[in-house]
Amino acid sequence: MDGLATYLSKIALIFSEPHIYGAGSIPPDPGWHMAPHFHSFHEIIVVDRGRLLLKSDGPAVTAGRGDILFYRSGFVHEETSDPKAPVGTLFIAFDTGDPLPWLPLRVYDAQGRVRQLVAWLVDDELDRRTPEMRRPLFDALFGELHRLCGVPRDPWVEALRAFIRKNLARPLTLDDLARQGKMSKFAFVRKFKRLCGRTPMEELRLSRLDQARTLLLTTNLPVKAIAPAVGIGDEYQLSKLFRSYFNLSPRHLRTRSVPVVTKGARNAE
Repeated sequence: MDGLATYLSKIALIFSEPHIYGAGSIPPDPGWHMAPHFHSFHEIIVVDRGRLLLKSDGPAVTAGRGDILFYRSGFVHEETSDPKAPVGTLFIAFDTGDPLPWLPLRVYDAQGRVRQLVAWLVDDELDRRTPEMRRPLFDALFGELHRLCGVPRDPWVEALRAFIRKNLARPLTLDDLARQGKMSKFAFVRKFKRLCGRTPMEELRLSRLDQARTLLLTTNLPVKAIAPAVGIGDEYQLSKLFRSYFNLSPRHLRTRSVPVVTKGARNAE
């Protein structure tokens, strides 16, 4: 905590007015490709679904859902969507006046905090909020990225999350998840909560809501079809959970969603 507090105190000295050059979302597209290019600004990419193949002067990187990519100013990179798992992303292009040398090319956003902060910054940019209103979100975003740099992935947790994502429509129980984790229910819950900060059933519920949110933003499926597709009984239960977790209804989310950015928009400077 002391290290994070020290870093956050330094943020105020690094930049006083973050400048955003662009922000938005890219919908899943099996043909997505951007030829090698670079920017005069920094860019954060949130891989929201699918897989992205990144080529640069280092080893090729395959980024999946939950990965956060950071392209610093002048970084030459080429992006290609996996045609079998089309990539969808959120992005924000910005300048802080600092090269951010501590931030690596990729970190993993296990709890979705970076994704949410970037989504809020995208919303703020589209609403043309003042820099002073965006500043707390930038502080929180870089504080969370700083924290994630020291948090490695756990293969056991990742395997369980993959199992959950593949079986969202099934009526999964705690017994099902404990069997998948090869542990007794008590030991399973204790270990999962220690590693993830939430119970396995909370993880399942949030995974269902996250997938429902993705379907709302990237498809025209009606809410009554989305609910059972993610394992939530009906549209009324889905709406109740959305209001509880996101403080808005599924339909409200769809009407205020981030406009789609066309190919090449991120390449413009």
